[in-house]
Amino acid sequence: MARQTSSKLNEPVAAPTMPPAEPHELPITVMQSTIEDASEPVPPVVVTLDDVKRDLRHRMISEAAYRIYAQRGYVDGFELADWCQAEAEIDRVLGDHTTVN
Repeated sequence: MARQTSSKLNEPVAAPTMPPAEPHELPITVMQSTIEDASEPVPPVVVTLDDVKRDLRHRMISEAAYRIYAQRGYVDGFELADWCQAEAEIDRVLGDHTTVN
């Protein structure tokens, strides 16, 4: 039995239109405050060598913990053990020069 289709399915559908925004409806105050804020000096971001070392060590531990997790076959439930093992490995590699308390 052939399926009948409605003739409305093949008719083009007009896209909904929105009325143009009135000039007073635009967020002018937001744009002006953004421009005013940009003229004020922005304080520099200060990053110390210790911050870089701490972040690099954390990333190295994270990657080592993931490697341990992958070697175990992606079995969940050993996150803390993986992290502690990875931390010990990385500290051994780094010679405890960047250990942060």
